[in-house]
Amino acid sequence: MSVFHKAVLIEVPAAGDDYVAKEMAGGLGKRLDLRGSLLGGILNRHLRSHFSAPPVVLAQVASVCRALGVSVQAAHTGDPAALPADCDIAFVLGSMVDFKNELDFLRTLKARRPDLKTVMVGSFATTMPEVYEGAADLVIQGSPEEGVRRVLEGGLPPEKRLRSSEPADLDTLPMLDWTPFLAQGRWARRPFSKDKGVAIHKSRGCTMTCNYCPYAAIYGDAKLFSHEHALRTIRHYYDEHAVRYFMFRDPNFGERRKDFREFMRLLLAEPRKITWSCEMRLDTFEDADLELMCDAGLRYVITGIESSNDEILKANMRRPYKKDDTRRKLAVLERRGVVVQTNWIVGFSGESEDSVRATLAYARELNAMFATFHIFTPQPGTDIFEGYRKRFLDEDWEKFSYSHLTWRHDTLSKGFLEDALHQAYVGYYFRLAWFRKHWRAVARVLV
Repeated sequence: MSVFHKAVLIEVPAAGDDYVAKEMAGGLGKRLDLRGSLLGGILNRHLRSHFSAPPVVLAQVASVCRALGVSVQAAHTGDPAALPADCDIAFVLGSMVDFKNELDFLRTLKARRPDLKTVMVGSFATTMPEVYEGAADLVIQGSPEEGVRRVLEGGLPPEKRLRSSEPADLDTLPMLDWTPFLAQGRWARRPFSKDKGVAIHKSRGCTMTCNYCPYAAIYGDAKLFSHEHALRTIRHYYDEHAVRYFMFRDPNFGERRKDFREFMRLLLAEPRKITWSCEMRLDTFEDADLELMCDAGLRYVITGIESSNDEILKANMRRPYKKDDTRRKLAVLERRGVVVQTNWIVGFSGESEDSVRATLAYARELNAMFATFHIFTPQPGTDIFEGYRKRFLDEDWEKFSYSHLTWRHDTLSKGFLEDALHQAYVGYYFRLAWFRKHWRAVARVLV
């Protein structure tokens, strides 16, 4: 039984015309502005139009509300007047890259609806709760389910912060509830496809040791949902909502090999045939594993190659990919019709202009359908954050978006790196080699 009756789940639309993804980068968010040129502006508009998904954190909150009999509605708005008049508690997604806009919304909401309780959730609320304490009634730190349950059952605590821990057994968590978002026509969308679906987890957390990545820092070591928990979610949305595409949001899908292979066999045996996407390390899998994944419906892969320089990656606790192995496995996936997105970082400590150019050249050589580029940015919660803090140019957290150099670099200038990022995108997508390889996929969607 809950002390609240109707909850509203709020994602405040980002301010400005940049491409903003509030749940990227471990939930801290990513902001990208490519409007410095005609071609960059075209890319910026495409990203804003086609790369979107409702927030998993809010679906986690919705699942607890449903389990406790609390009516729930989603709202993608920055206007407090657009919220349902009868809601008595609001859960608001926080992000590093748009927190000022979110604070403005909270203050306006509190002025107009002083009795409405406001609760911040998400990774930025977890790592920097002090940002929201003056504007929200409560900040939940950690995976939200336990904290949300405590609030709904017992009301808001007197403290401004509530630590929410994850259960030892993830299967005790309720199934992600996407119905408030589907009711608004908000789906997870697969780029260059008409597929619409929902996000899902097979695991949470990550066992990798990369010292700059917020995923493992915020969510800890990987824990698994059982096969049955994942399949129950797939069957529910397949049967009840005609969903055929599922976006696995595990930061490193399939890293537990035995569990992964058994899950693939179950997907293959499942009469409900789906397509799906995931984020993964290519070197986790053998070629036969990739073929198995394709047979089971894999259609889109995100993989973080990061840099062409192995020594730079090792210095940051990142195990580099072997280049020949990477080329071969990308070919396996692309031959089976899987769209691949490679992710890259430039501007690690100790990098030179030549090493940056080498990484961008390697990205173009691999020539995946999608590539994303980021400037190395220390993020709160990571092992390196406090060590870099004394070198920050300022502490405007919205600039920590992977599009700006935010610290005094030992070898590279701010101008060089930010220009390199802009040129990386324009130089990648407006090449004859890219069009020659991917024009069929582009034409298929346009037609």
